[in-house]
Amino acid sequence: MNIGIDIKALYKGQAGIAAYIRNTLDKLQETDVSNRYFLFEKEPSSYKITNPCFNKVLIPSKLPGTLWLMFILPFHLKKYSIDVFWGPEQLVPCVFKSPGVRMASTVLDLTFLHYPETMQTTNFLINKLFLLRSIRRSDKILTISNFIKNDICESYPNEVTADKVVVTYPGRPEWGAADTAPVKRGEHLLFVGSFEPRKNLSNLLKALCILKDGKNKDVSLHVVGPAGWKNDAIHHVIRANNLGTQISFIGYCGEKELAREYAFCKAFIYPSLYEGFGLPVLEALAANTLVLSSLGTVMDEIAGGCFVPFDPENPQDIAETIFAVYQPGFNTAAYMKGAQEVLARYSWKSTAEKTLEVLSGLW
Repeated sequence: MNIGIDIKALYKGQAGIAAYIRNTLDKLQETDVSNRYFLFEKEPSSYKITNPCFNKVLIPSKLPGTLWLMFILPFHLKKYSIDVFWGPEQLVPCVFKSPGVRMASTVLDLTFLHYPETMQTTNFLINKLFLLRSIRRSDKILTISNFIKNDICESYPNEVTADKVVVTYPGRPEWGAADTAPVKRGEHLLFVGSFEPRKNLSNLLKALCILKDGKNKDVSLHVVGPAGWKNDAIHHVIRANNLGTQISFIGYCGEKELAREYAFCKAFIYPSLYEGFGLPVLEALAANTLVLSSLGTVMDEIAGGCFVPFDPENPQDIAETIFAVYQPGFNTAAYMKGAQEVLARYSWKSTAEKTLEVLSGLW
């Protein structure tokens, strides 16, 4: 079977979808010597091929990535005799027909339906214009949690049945013991993710203000991740409330540095309003770090009882949850006792095997 995969996200991407694609491909390279893979990219990425069954195919274009996917890539699928194509970035080519090519797409979330105001305009328009057409063109849809599977089925009842959507969970981080070796933990909280509205940092900052003004407690926060977008208002809150000395922007971290950030903080806090999965939660648990996160989101499914819940829409509740964690009698062990069982449910090997099972089933 000839499998085509869109890997344009690997050109500059490091985290998020790029990490999902890279880790899945790495495990496919380790295990599959029966199928031929053609990894299509618009710009040359640094992704390394280690399996002779895998080939990178550069198709340069001046068009933006989505237009390249829709208007350029389809004509190359026939050239490389692609039997099954996998689009891991929400979309598959759905403007032109590709006769004989079966399609599978990975739908990561439906942010554009539920929180459109949090998105960059370009990404919102891409999803609005092409996601429904892509779902119709896809013979199978992969997604990263039952939370999102249910969301897809409820949002597109005329286009999607439950058997069309297959959950392929991402894997846990493969950190060694040395990466998260015991250190003396600091007193700061850690946030990992892009600095953008859906991550709900505004309510977290309001909670820090409540703690500062109402409890006379200054809680420091380390923010790890890219700058993101639509964050002017958040910076304004920091300046207006003199939080500058409490917030440290670390930027992007490599794997070893990231592991140490988790191991060094007092607790990891993830107040996101909506996620498809929430990989940072697994990263924190892998570093034996207490997790505080949003109730009523995918975190209930992913982490089970291994996190301290709060209402992400209520800064007062976030503040009270944080304050409780800093009290001498707080029982951290109660929230960590099932962490290893949670982590055991997720592996990139399993992600790759399930993905290949879906792709093979289409051939």
